[in-house]
Order: sequence, then structure tokens, then C-alpha cells
Amino acid sequence: MDNVKKQYGIWTGIAMVVGIVIGSGVFLKAGGVLEYAGGDLRLSLLAWFIGGIIMIVSGFCFAIFATRIKKFNGVVDYVEVTTSKRFGYHLAWLITTLYYPIVASIVSVFAGAYFLELIGLSNASVIYELLGDYKTYIVAFIFITIFCLLNYLAPKISARFQVSATIIKIIPIFIIAIVGLFASLFIEDGGIINAFNHKAIDINGNTLAINFGEAIKKTAFAYEGWVCATSINAELKNSERDLPRALVGGTIAILIFYLIYYTGLSAILTNTNTIKYGANAPIVAFEMIFGNIGSKLFNLFIIISCLGTVNGLAISCCRGMYTMSCRNQGICPKKFSKLGKNGSTSFLSCLFGYLVIITLLIIWYLANNNIGIFRYLSTMDEVICAIIYGIYITMYIYIMKNFKDLNFFKRFLIPTIAILGSLFFVICGTGIFQLIATGSTESLKSFGVFLILFLIIMLPSFVFYRKENEQMNNSNN
Repeated sequence: MDNVKKQYGIWTGIAMVVGIVIGSGVFLKAGGVLEYAGGDLRLSLLAWFIGGIIMIVSGFCFAIFATRIKKFNGVVDYVEVTTSKRFGYHLAWLITTLYYPIVASIVSVFAGAYFLELIGLSNASVIYELLGDYKTYIVAFIFITIFCLLNYLAPKISARFQVSATIIKIIPIFIIAIVGLFASLFIEDGGIINAFNHKAIDINGNTLAINFGEAIKKTAFAYEGWVCATSINAELKNSERDLPRALVGGTIAILIFYLIYYTGLSAILTNTNTIKYGANAPIVAFEMIFGNIGSKLFNLFIIISCLGTVNGLAISCCRGMYTMSCRNQGICPKKFSKLGKNGSTSFLSCLFGYLVIITLLIIWYLANNNIGIFRYLSTMDEVICAIIYGIYITMYIYIMKNFKDLNFFKRFLIPTIAILGSLFFVICGTGIFQLIATGSTESLKSFGVFLILFLIIMLPSFVFYRKENEQMNNSNN
């Protein structure tokens, strides 16, 4: 079996964590979370803090595994140890064919929508109006193609872009945060003190209702994507040292960035206007700061932000079949394990990853245009996250049962918090939370339709599973 090239350092690992999580969600969800928090910035930030803690403690648990297990694909290796080689193989298939492609395709759609806004090919008043436009998906298709090719032909350039995009996407966050700090000097009713003291009201002057559980849910899914960093575990120059640092340091940095950004945004716009403008809130803020060019400048920043996420997910997705072939599993493992001439991942693995992302892109188009049963798949990114986090629970239990050399904090407290956070993801993503809180069954319907897609995608994994390889690997261990 060919050995993959050790080509990535600590900064690529951190850029994978920060660069994938900070995509479009951080800029789109401010108004929604604040509204569910009853227009109270303190409650809104608390919701973001709780969602961030779920991410950080999960990343901390992954870091514990990263110091002990170094194989081909971090998260798959960890679950394989905590459950079985067969379960680990099916998880590898799941994240390669559903998890990574779902997130990569939807973020590419947002990148396409903002690109159309930037070049003036859209007159949409809100970015969400472009999610059903066929032109958006043509641009998304081009973006996906570029980054999958770049990942195979020039992985070092792909890594440099990941680091650069991560730095660039942090710029608007700090601009909003810094201007918000001094907003009271030049904006009437602005400033941090006013943002914390004044609750938002609706257009009729009424106090907004609080739905704190829904607010946390929105933040929790906005933090998703950090686990993709484990996909380059085998390609890190010092994975035992650098991957834990990337997971813990990256997740903590993201939480800090989110908190200062949302505080600054409310300080500039006020809480009421942040809710009023919704997804356009940061655009309005940039126009207040930079004038007419502000909207174009922000669109450029968010396009780069989204593309950084697409690139990171392409890196992960294109390695999926290769990691399975390294276990002598999946489709034609001897062919899929053959590396490219430059020591990068295999061509067939990249091609497979590219095709499944494009397939999910088509499904997103059908979902966002309410075509047939596909209309229930508009929240499949939340559903797949719920399923994945349910699987992570096996890892957290394993830490408590088997890592007896750890202190109480690492062995019991952190994994317990991670389990509770994962259960929250599962309850929200499957629609159980919505049923209990509001009596609505729409999310349960979406979950049911997604299960049909899930079964169709997962069926081939059973066809290509090789039991004799599991027995051979167990005997070698």
C-alpha cells in the first residue's frame, strides 16, 4: 500500500478547523438567533456560547484520541476503535457520500449566490431568494470543480489557499468588532452598552417572545464542520502534536470570533435592526462603515469565506474512498489506493468525491425549488449533523470507560458535556425538539424523507464490505 505524503503543518490543521466552520453561517444567523433570544443580546450571546462549548468539548475529546491513534482518517479511526472495524467502515462511507458532500454543496451554493450579487447578475433583496436560481448552481458547480481539481493537482496550493482564506474571512469579523467598540461615538442609539441594555422590539413595538432552545439549535449547527480537519491526519507532518492543537485551539478561536462579531454587529445596527435586516445585517453594517462600496466589499469577503469552507471540505471528501481502500475496503481498493504522481491522494478517490458533491448539489437544487418529495430535504445538513453527532457519543463513552490514566476533568467531565451536547444535536436534528416545543411535525417529516436518501446512499456500503478483511485485520492486531 502506497504511503501518503506528509505535506501539511500545524497552520493547515488550524485553517481546516477555523476555515471550514466559518463559512456563511456566521454572517447569516445573527438576526435569527437574536430574535429567538427575545431580542436580548445577552441571551443571544449565551446561546452562541453554549453552542460553542458543545463544539469545544467535542474537539477536546477528539484531541485526546488524536494523541493515541494515528492511521488514515481521524474520526473513522477513532470510531473504529470504540465500536468495530465494520462500523468504522460504514461511517467512512457515510461521511464520504453524505456528510462532507452535503455541507460542501450547500456552502458552494451560498458562494454562488453572493458571487451573482457581486457581479450584478441578481436583483434579489435577500440572499436566500437566490437559492432556487439555476444560475447560482452553475456558479456553485464551477467552484466545486475548481477546488476538487486544485486539491488533486496541487494539494500544497490548496493548503495555502485554505490558510489564506481563513485569514481573509476573519477580517470582516474584526472590522465589525472594532467599529462596534466605538459605535457609540458616531451612531445614534449605537454602542455596546446600548446593545446590552436595550432589547429588540417588533415592528409594532411589542417585546419579542423567547425561544431559547431554538436559538441554541441555530448556533449549534453554525459551528459544524471542525471535524473535517481529522481527514488530513495521515498527511500532517506531526499529527500527534499538531492535530490536537488544531482541534482545541481552532475551536476556542472560533467561539471568540463569534462572540466579538455578534456584539459588534448589534453595537453598530442596534438589536432591533439586526433582527430587521436578518441575513443582510452585515451588508448594511459594511455600507454604514464604507459607504456604497461596503456591500460589494462584504460580498467579496463572504465569497472567500465560503470558498475556504468548500476547499476544506473538498480536501476531506476527496480522501474518503482512499481511506477506505487503505483498509482494503470499499470499491476496488487496489485501484482507489493508488496515489497520484505527486504523492497526493488517488485520482479515483478525488473523482468519486467530486461526483458525490455534484450529486448533492443537484439534490439541493431540487429541494430549494420545492420539487416533489425533495422539498423535505432543505434541512438535510442539520439532519446529517444530528446522525454524525449521535455516533460520536460512542467515543465519549469509550474515553470514560478505557482511558483510566486521565484525570477526572478529561476522563469524565468533558466527555459528559460532549454527550449532552451531542444528544441535543440529535433531538433537534431529528425533529423531536420541534415536536415537543411547538407540536410541529414538519421536521420529523424531513427526517423521514432524509432516511430514505440515507438508506439509498448507504446500501452500496454493504455490497462492497469485505468481511474477510476485517477478520484478517483483527488477527494482525
